[in-house]
Amino acid sequence: MKILVVDDYPQNRELLLMILEDEGHSCVEAADGIQACELFRADMDINLILMDVNMPLMDGITATRVIKQESEERFVPIIFVTALDNTEILVRCLDAGGDDFVPKPVNETVLMAKIDAHARAQTLYVTLQDAHKSLRYHQQVMNREHAIVEHIFANSSRRNKTFCENIQHYTSPVSMFDGDVVLSGPSPAGGNYLMVGDFTGHGLAAAIGSLPVTEIFYSLTERQASISQLAEDLNERLTELLPTSMFCCATLLFIDASGTQCTVWSGGMNDVLRVKPGTGAVAKVAAQHMPLGILSKSEFDNTPQLFEIDAGERLYIYTDGVNEAVNPQGEEFGLERLERLVAAGGDNVVAKITASVKDFHRDSGQSDDLSIVELTGGPLVHRRTSDSSVVDVRSEFHRAHSFPWHLHMRLEDEDLRNVNIVDEILGFVASIRGIELHQDKIFTIVSELYSNSLEHGVLGLASDLKDTPAGFETYYRERQERLAAVSGQFIELDFSYIRGATNRVQLVITDSGEGFDIDKTLTRCADDDTPFGRGINLLHSLCSRLEYSLGGRSVTAVYDLCI
Repeated sequence: MKILVVDDYPQNRELLLMILEDEGHSCVEAADGIQACELFRADMDINLILMDVNMPLMDGITATRVIKQESEERFVPIIFVTALDNTEILVRCLDAGGDDFVPKPVNETVLMAKIDAHARAQTLYVTLQDAHKSLRYHQQVMNREHAIVEHIFANSSRRNKTFCENIQHYTSPVSMFDGDVVLSGPSPAGGNYLMVGDFTGHGLAAAIGSLPVTEIFYSLTERQASISQLAEDLNERLTELLPTSMFCCATLLFIDASGTQCTVWSGGMNDVLRVKPGTGAVAKVAAQHMPLGILSKSEFDNTPQLFEIDAGERLYIYTDGVNEAVNPQGEEFGLERLERLVAAGGDNVVAKITASVKDFHRDSGQSDDLSIVELTGGPLVHRRTSDSSVVDVRSEFHRAHSFPWHLHMRLEDEDLRNVNIVDEILGFVASIRGIELHQDKIFTIVSELYSNSLEHGVLGLASDLKDTPAGFETYYRERQERLAAVSGQFIELDFSYIRGATNRVQLVITDSGEGFDIDKTLTRCADDDTPFGRGINLLHSLCSRLEYSLGGRSVTAVYDLCI
């Protein structure tokens, strides 16, 4: 190691240099405190200083104080080499930052033992300093990554331009990231979707599952998907993503615009609590399914529960962080306390519950993510997130307006044998803004018209074959045989968006068949006592205009895009 020897007597420095260099150390020397400070500043390789006390210009105590003040990032032990045995002087040496003493005359064995001891301490300091730098670097990286992840999580949940006044909620994660999921979004028809989920564990590992859940939730609710479809898609995705030890307890709820019709799918969650206004009685809607992310698609049950609620009736959905909160005595908050608070009613019930839970576990700290949601029955009121003004989500965000578009398709032999062709056709149409509210009805129209063109036009099958059970079987056997043999036939579809006082979608389907007696067929369809032509009667009820031409080979259907 490199040692700075500081002494105003050359013979003393010469003796120390001889001892140190014989032991393999390199040395530099200074005759006073000022020179010692200058050498220390200039040479970063100095590992230890042997310091005399009484020197001209600057004494050893003052020099030690200066060196220690300037070396916060360097660990350089200073050993005073002195003949003084005055207690007051020795205390001043220590107060200035001295680390040890060696008496004069110097005992070589004692000196080397002390230098070796401080060398070991210095090695330990360097090791700890390197570890500290490494930890500080990793802490900075982790903080930066957490900030990025937190930004992504925050933005993924800020998808709504509106919030529903009927819904109040509170969520409190036990760490930076939340294993609970609370999502709410309007339906295109004015209702509202709600999801309260609880992933296994808490922190980032638990929260990571909320990203795909959020994407699926908003993607499906914007298309007014059913609760059954929402549950099925969430389960399928989470089963693919999550390890076997992880799952998501969840309650999925849809309430219509009137605020009276509820559809609920609940798996692995606490009972939904219901409190009718003025009764103080708590009823329950029990979870009937396994949590999301456990069962395969074939095992999964997406059947929801349907029930009505009264205006003013309140529903409460909550995660285990509420009822399983623990106080210092190990006692749980419990369902009984929660139900008493819910039954008492009044204003700000969610705030009262969360304050009560916080007070209950105040001294022991929160042990799990905590979420609670209150839904109040009655006509839903949606407000803009930006300024809290009331908004009609049906017209504000889901208007049946679009650019003028026209789609033309010609389906031939192999296309006609594709059993999924109608789904594929509607995949184009459903992606166009303004169609969301009308997908089911447009699908019905396209399915019925396409089936008629294929079966009665291209394949030439007679509808009256289906009048008897035996004929029904004959009909579909004949359908399969003719479809397999079809050649040189086609069906053309023309979709158009028509702007006007009422925006419309027009569909024209033309086939290569021989057509039919339009007047005779429509007259027979008008007879309510016969099952014949029920599809055409349905089409008349859905379409504002339904017209046949080209001897029955072409049909024009117009659907009004009214909310």
